[in-house]
Amino acid sequence: MIINNVPHNEVALRILNAADTLMAENGVQYLSTHKIAKQAGVSVGTIYLYFKDKDDLLNQLILYLFSQFNQAIEKQYDESLPLFEQYRALWLAKFEFMSNNLNVVKNMYQYESLPQFRELLRYCFEADDLPWSRFVKRGLQQGVIVDLPLQVLYTMSMKVPQDLIYQQLSLDKVYSQQMIEDVILRTWKAIIV
Repeated sequence: MIINNVPHNEVALRILNAADTLMAENGVQYLSTHKIAKQAGVSVGTIYLYFKDKDDLLNQLILYLFSQFNQAIEKQYDESLPLFEQYRALWLAKFEFMSNNLNVVKNMYQYESLPQFRELLRYCFEADDLPWSRFVKRGLQQGVIVDLPLQVLYTMSMKVPQDLIYQQLSLDKVYSQQMIEDVILRTWKAIIV
């Protein structure tokens, strides 16, 4: 799997989280190893013990965040549930992850500009072992999910939680649980036959 080399050391994680925080506050174009080191409470030299350069650090950040996201989704995904309940659990797991990781929401467009993100995205839509892939495969086998490319189905349904969290941040809104449930149902209807 592509994320096998994600750092798990406490200092490396502090550095990654510092980079993510600074990116959310100032943008990727204003990131420097000096600023990251200061935010993480380490020396610049310490950064180079864990990362070859700033690009490597940003690539590792993408992999680390994906790893965290995938763990959160896996924890909520239960293949023994009926298909709609599987979908609802995946949707709510993404909504919860994004709600608890607002820097991810704020930085998404910046992540998307990084080369590692594109590689990871390709991997996600080609890997059979990820929850979304398993869910769609099962739905196709049951004749419930419409036969469209995985990434199109994802955009029609699972991108919505991220967009709603972004709207809540940008517009200073909080959507009701009832509205969230309505959106889940409507996005579900968008991907079924």
